[in-house]
Amino acid sequence: VMFLDAAETASMKSAPRGASAAGGAGNLAYVIFTSGSTGKPKGVLIEHRSLCNHATAMARHYELGPRDRVLQFASLSFDVAAEEIYPTWLSGGSVVLWPIHTGVAPIRSFVEFVEEHGITVLNVPAPYWHEWVRELPRVGIPSSVRLVITGSDKVSSEKFSLWKKHTGSRVRFCAAYGPTEGTITATVFDPAPGYSPSSECLAIGKPIANVETYVLNDALRPVPDGEVGDLYIGGAGLARGYLHQPEMTADRFIPDPFSAASDARLYRTGDLARPLPDGNLEFLGRIDDQLKIRGFRIEVGEIENALRQHPAARNVVVVGRDDGSGGKKLVAYVVVRN
Repeated sequence: VMFLDAAETASMKSAPRGASAAGGAGNLAYVIFTSGSTGKPKGVLIEHRSLCNHATAMARHYELGPRDRVLQFASLSFDVAAEEIYPTWLSGGSVVLWPIHTGVAPIRSFVEFVEEHGITVLNVPAPYWHEWVRELPRVGIPSSVRLVITGSDKVSSEKFSLWKKHTGSRVRFCAAYGPTEGTITATVFDPAPGYSPSSECLAIGKPIANVETYVLNDALRPVPDGEVGDLYIGGAGLARGYLHQPEMTADRFIPDPFSAASDARLYRTGDLARPLPDGNLEFLGRIDDQLKIRGFRIEVGEIENALRQHPAARNVVVVGRDDGSGGKKLVAYVVVRN
C-alpha cells in the first residue's frame, strides 16, 4: 500500500496525461543477456508486441484465471520469470514469490512451500522436475496444483510415465520449448489423456499462437516428416535482434523465404529437430558446442575463454560428460605452459 501526501497527489492530478510511447508495439520491452561464445554475453532485444503476444497466448493456453496462484520460481534474470508473471497478471491471478534466491532447494522444501501457499500452477526446469518425480513416493503433489509446465531441457519419457502413474489425470502437464530470441516460449507439447511416449524424450509440441516453426535443410527447404533438420522460428515472437551486434543479428535473423511480407524474418535457433506426422516437433540437441546443464544453456567457448585468461593456461578444452545419474557435468582439460 502506497500513501501519497496531498502535495504529490495534487501535482499528479495537474500533470498532463498525454499518451506514452513507451508501450508502443515496436518499442523495446526489455533487454536480457544470454551466453556468448566470445566471453561477451549478448543482449537480446524483446519488443512489446512479442511480449504481449506471448503473455496473451500463454494465458489462454494454460487457461489461467483469477483463482490461480502461480509460483515465480525462475530467477528474475531468466526470461522464464516473465512467463510466470505477465500471463498471470493478465488473467487476474496471483504471483507468489519464491523466497530462495541462491542454490537449489530440496524437493521436500519446495513441495511444502507449494502446499502452504496453495500454488495452482508451477513452471519448473526439466532437471528439477525429474528430481521431483524421483521423490514422488515420499513427497507427493499438493492437492492445490492443477498444472505443471516444464522445459529448458529434454523431458524424460520414463519420468513422464512415472508422473502419470502417480497423478493420473488430476494434474495437467505441459512441456515447453523456446529460446530467449523467440520470447520465452515458442512451442508447447500438451499430451492428450492416455498418451504413451514412443521415444526417449517427450516432443516439444506445436507453435503457440502467432508463432511459426520450420525444420529446414541446408537449402532452407522443409524436411519430410521423420527427417532431421535445423529448427527455425518465425512470427510475432521474434526478438528485434542483438544489442549493438548487427552482424550477429543478420547471421541469426534471416529473411523469411515463406512469407510475402518484406520485413518477415526467421530465427536460426541452432537446434536440431524432427517434424513428426502428428504435427509435433521432436528436439534432438544442439548443432554447435552449446550444452544444457541442469536446464541452463552453456556455451563452452565462453568458459574456455575465461580459463585462457590464466597466465599458466596454454590451451583449454571444455566438454560435457555424463555425471553417472543421467545428467551432465562440465569438465575442463587444461594444457599448462612449461
